[in-house]
Amino acid sequence: MTTSHRTTDDDLVLNDPTHAEPLGHGNSPAAWTLVLLILAGTLLAGVGMLADLLVLVIAGAVVVVAGLVAGFIMSKAGKGTKGHAKSARH
Repeated sequence: MTTSHRTTDDDLVLNDPTHAEPLGHGNSPAAWTLVLLILAGTLLAGVGMLADLLVLVIAGAVVVVAGLVAGFIMSKAGKGTKGHAKSARH
C-alpha cells in the first residue's frame, strides 16, 4: 500500500520504495536537448556512411558536437538538473 503526504512546497510525495530515484535525475531541458541532438547526428552520420557520402558523415559529426555544446551551455544557464530540480524530502 502506498501512502502520500504533502510537503511544504505542496508537492505530492509517495512513500514507495520502487521510486527511490532522486527527483530530477537527468530529466531536464539540457539533457533532452543533448540526447536528441546526439541521436540526430548519429543517425545522420550513419546514413552518410551507408550512402558513402562524406558530407553527411561530417554533418552528423558537427550535429553531435553542437549537441554537446548546447547541452553544456543550457546546463550552465540553469536548464540542467541542478538548475531547477527540487531536492527529495523524505
